[in-house]
Amino acid sequence: MKPSPPSGSSAPSASTASSAAPADPPPGIAPGDPAAPRDEGPEPLDGLAAPGEGASPAAPAVDGRSARWAAHRETRRAEMLRVARKLIHAQGPDVTMEDIAVASGTSKSIVYRYFTDKAQLQRAIGMHILSDMHRQLVEGIARLEQEAGGAVDAEARIRVMISAYVSTAESSPNVYRFVTRPSDGLNHFLSSTARLVAAAVPESSPSPEVWAAGAVGFVRGAVDRWMTDRTSGPAGGTITDDQLIDHLVTWLMKGMRH
Repeated sequence: MKPSPPSGSSAPSASTASSAAPADPPPGIAPGDPAAPRDEGPEPLDGLAAPGEGASPAAPAVDGRSARWAAHRETRRAEMLRVARKLIHAQGPDVTMEDIAVASGTSKSIVYRYFTDKAQLQRAIGMHILSDMHRQLVEGIARLEQEAGGAVDAEARIRVMISAYVSTAESSPNVYRFVTRPSDGLNHFLSSTARLVAAAVPESSPSPEVWAAGAVGFVRGAVDRWMTDRTSGPAGGTITDDQLIDHLVTWLMKGMRH
């Protein structure tokens, strides 16, 4: 299992990124304006809203100009996320907001309109990665159910989940290391991942949420060590990704049954 890295692994040029997005709004926008900077990460995944994160109250009606600015902001923010992820993939987790601004063909002050700090950027990229993992989980379970002609057991579901996690880390180690650096963004990523895992555990299991939280911490620690061994350990001195997945599934399922 050797997934391909994100498309376009090299950082885009400033001119390319600049032409891909519309111009930024004027600098004099008031904080209360719909175009003012807000923390607008991706919508929560189905079943993954954090406790207390229910539906938002209905937003007041906005005029056409405000709606256009809001749509522009979403487009521009998504473009910056794409540029940042490619840049981190190519250059490593230590890229700066200045680096991202240059690659986006804009200034650092404009980048800060969309992401107040690097932790917020980390959280946003983490949610994109989680969305990818959720898609892999849904597609993987659907494929297994089709092959089996019915529902699959917890072990098969956990295997798909772990495979998605390992392939995500392996496809872009730099992005994985950026997302899993200690911060509030990491805590959000891990808690969301735990909710994703808990959804794959049978309801009959004792304390599935607690088990899922422990499983995510265990898998993360094992994957971190595995990746370190691959880059700095002796040649051929580590296990393959498939062997790692087999070991993790065995260890976790043994713990669930006992």
